[in-house]
Amino acid sequence: MKIVGVVACLAFLAGCGGQEEEANTPRKRAEAEISQVLRALEVNPDAPLLHFQLGQTYQKHGYVDSARTAFERCVELYESFAEAHLQLAQIYYEEGDLERSVRAYEQTVRFDAGNAAAYNNLGFVYKKLDRPEEAVKAYERAIAADSLFAQAYNNLGQLFKNREEHEQAIALFRRAIAIKPDFPEVYINLAGVYEGRDVDEETSVWQTFLAKFGEDQQYSVHARERLALLKTP
Repeated sequence: MKIVGVVACLAFLAGCGGQEEEANTPRKRAEAEISQVLRALEVNPDAPLLHFQLGQTYQKHGYVDSARTAFERCVELYESFAEAHLQLAQIYYEEGDLERSVRAYEQTVRFDAGNAAAYNNLGFVYKKLDRPEEAVKAYERAIAADSLFAQAYNNLGQLFKNREEHEQAIALFRRAIAIKPDFPEVYINLAGVYEGRDVDEETSVWQTFLAKFGEDQQYSVHARERLALLKTP
């Protein structure tokens, strides 16, 4: 299905802007913005883009249930609307519906195969659902889509760390650090791989962490405690 009437819809919205009364409260502003899109939908009720805009407007003003309904209608009208699937995936996740979130992320990357962030999020939800092999593949796809995506390297490294595939985990964490040296969680994860296995390497990671992030970072106390323990004969 093709998106029809989009230009006309946008022109309609643009023309309505100056006709709204000036709103002086958040609720009035929300009502005005929502009403504007609803009026456009009266003219073009099957325009997917307008349903998407309605969902965005509802979401902006905190009406999550209505936003979900609007995004669902959008993908009913135009299945390959990747951004609408993405918005649904995030809403379902926040509602705790991980299965629907996964399906929506899968639809997102089906229609937007280059969306590294969506693959990364998909991997995260797979991991939450205890589907580690699928999570690995999703993170690998994120990296394939964006070779400089430090978060995906870190997330994939954690999966290998959990499987005690230490060399792979170390390589991934070090790659994440090379891409994004100011990423504190990666140093913590890397130090965790070395813990109980290589005192010198763990010491080096924690020393680098404190030198880079100082004494006030969330894990600085833990870093100092680990260094003190590692120095103990």
